[in-house]
Amino acid sequence: MFRKMIHVLDSLIQKLTYIFVRIAAVLTLLMIVTTVYGVIARYFFRRPEPVSYELSTIFLLWGFLFAVSMVEKLNEHIRAEIFIQFAPDHFRKFLHSLLGPFLALFYCTVLTWKGWEVALYSLRIGEKSLSIWREPIWPIKFAIPVCYGLLTLVVFSNLCRGLAYYLARSKVKKA
Repeated sequence: MFRKMIHVLDSLIQKLTYIFVRIAAVLTLLMIVTTVYGVIARYFFRRPEPVSYELSTIFLLWGFLFAVSMVEKLNEHIRAEIFIQFAPDHFRKFLHSLLGPFLALFYCTVLTWKGWEVALYSLRIGEKSLSIWREPIWPIKFAIPVCYGLLTLVVFSNLCRGLAYYLARSKVKKA
């Protein structure tokens, strides 16, 4: 039952993370295009374009948000293991498979929950940016709880996998 639940969750996460990372790739491409447009407008036509900088910043934020769940799923994030490298192997395994995902689950759950509150408030009051363009802020703020919600699922899946590892290990020790 537990393995079947993890398998279903993993397949759902796999599909969603691939969709999100493709969106991140498109956003990165759009960021490159808007940046190049801004540079050409500024240096070749002597006409600074404030919108290109703003759009590039939004695309950069969204690109990070949409890609972070795939980075966590592939376990390719940056780790500072200066002191951990001297710890015993079982302690490092405990940190990476149980304690880290547990703390990350708590952190991501709070970010998702508070992110929804902030995004809904921004939509309700019709919040706009302070720039000349005056774009609405709520679409930018809605990306945060959506993407961190997927990250929460990825971290939960990692925690379940770590729990399964330790449960299987404890059964082997008893036998």
